[in-house]
Amino acid sequence: MSDVATGDGLPDRLHDILLRMAGRVDDDALTSARELVAIAESDRAVELLIGCLIAGGVPVTPAENGQLRALLDQSRSDPSLADRLKVRDTWYAPPHRFTYEPDAGAGVGAALAPVVDFLIGVQSVSAVWRVTPAGATPGAVPQRVVLVEIGPDGFAPATAYRIGQALEVAGIRAVVEVLKSGADRSDYHQLAASDAKPINLSGQHVATPSTSGGRRAKGSASVVPIKPVAHAQAKAEPAPPVVEPAEAVEPVAVEKSAPQPPVLEPSADPSALGLVDYKPIAEDKLSDVERDLLRQLHEELAQREQ
Repeated sequence: MSDVATGDGLPDRLHDILLRMAGRVDDDALTSARELVAIAESDRAVELLIGCLIAGGVPVTPAENGQLRALLDQSRSDPSLADRLKVRDTWYAPPHRFTYEPDAGAGVGAALAPVVDFLIGVQSVSAVWRVTPAGATPGAVPQRVVLVEIGPDGFAPATAYRIGQALEVAGIRAVVEVLKSGADRSDYHQLAASDAKPINLSGQHVATPSTSGGRRAKGSASVVPIKPVAHAQAKAEPAPPVVEPAEAVEPVAVEKSAPQPPVLEPSADPSALGLVDYKPIAEDKLSDVERDLLRQLHEELAQREQ
């Protein structure tokens, strides 16, 4: 593997060592460490990285161990944490595998359009899928990897943070790797770049007139202006509703229905319902129709009891 590229300041050196750990440490942990570097919490970033290396038993070279020890000291953390790292001169790890299909760049250009014009030094953006897991507690695969190349005037930690936030807002799950133009690439990034395809950033961000708003269609790189019709409608006086004269309705005589006898519950007391003269009906004095009605009544009462 090639040596880690060295930046001028502590954030740059931290960013470079995080790049070197890509594919060896969990993606989420590296993303969290990059965010800590971007918000100037270098001590927490290097301690998080070393904690992941120790917990996962990830070996480092003697040169990497020396760099991590120096980063601990410069960020006012405990340099003795580096003593707990597993140091190996050589070791073998199966290389990661990458592929572009299915369309690793889908939606990336549109998601980056609002921020790419405000990032200094961005020269190219490409995307690829990593189909192999990474780290001691790997996440789901395939994992989208977005490779960003910046010039010497760019600031890698801030660029990684802003691009990562833009992708997250767009609902795109990805790991953002910001590489400096002309710097050495690790084997991991060389393999990723060989299968990645560039994202076309030219014309991705279309400025809209200051008098109108803009809405970005999902998956589209262009900006669709919104006409200010809602504002104009808010000022217009609403037209009064037209009320048609109601036709005269002739009163209809409603026939009063004959009062229905109360329905007796099986346990109801007939005298409680006002049926003072209630007497059991002798079935032998009823007609066939009346017997049939009485039989239906008994069946209904039996069903209610059940």
